[in-house]
Amino acid sequence: MKTICALFSLAALLATAKVTAADDASARQLADAVWKAAGAANWPEVKTIDFTFAVEKEGKTVASVEHHWDVAAWTDRVKWKGKDVTVNLMNPAADEDAKTAYARWVNDSYWLLAPLKLKDAGVNLSDEGTKEIDGAKRDVLHLSFGKVGLTPNDQYNLYIDPTTKLVTAWDYMPEPGKSMRATWTGYEKSGGLTLATDHQMGPARIRILNLKVTTK
Repeated sequence: MKTICALFSLAALLATAKVTAADDASARQLADAVWKAAGAANWPEVKTIDFTFAVEKEGKTVASVEHHWDVAAWTDRVKWKGKDVTVNLMNPAADEDAKTAYARWVNDSYWLLAPLKLKDAGVNLSDEGTKEIDGAKRDVLHLSFGKVGLTPNDQYNLYIDPTTKLVTAWDYMPEPGKSMRATWTGYEKSGGLTLATDHQMGPARIRILNLKVTTK
């Protein structure tokens, strides 16, 4: 199984979400609070983001992908399995290595920055009220997408701490009747952003290592 999800270009990262039938005022208000808690006000100052996306199972690392993302230049240097590819995020090349590097950026950066992408164009939001998760009350924000990204049919439920407005878990729903939950923990602050670096999803642990956000 691909290690989850795809997203769309970050070109609209600070854009106002389009209002659709799935949107409502409370959902937009909740999304705005989560967006701000993640440090969205500091995003315009971000220059580069370095991180390693690692997947562990039974205590062993089964995948490790290094990223050096030049946000201003719209490039990402991706290293995995002996490959070293710099991909143009606005216009990825068509060869297999470039397509793989772009798909890695799509997947891995969404695990890193999903809370900052709630106001992107093409995101449909719905306030699903509150739910108790592991003994704690959480606000629930449902995400679906328009015709954007590599897998536009994906949907998510984000579980949000009502006090901090940080995401504590999500349900990933690639198709009706199928749902996988992952935790969002290990928050770190770098370059003005507040980002989760540790996720447990079934037997897999997904970690963001060596996180470094540099600013202009």
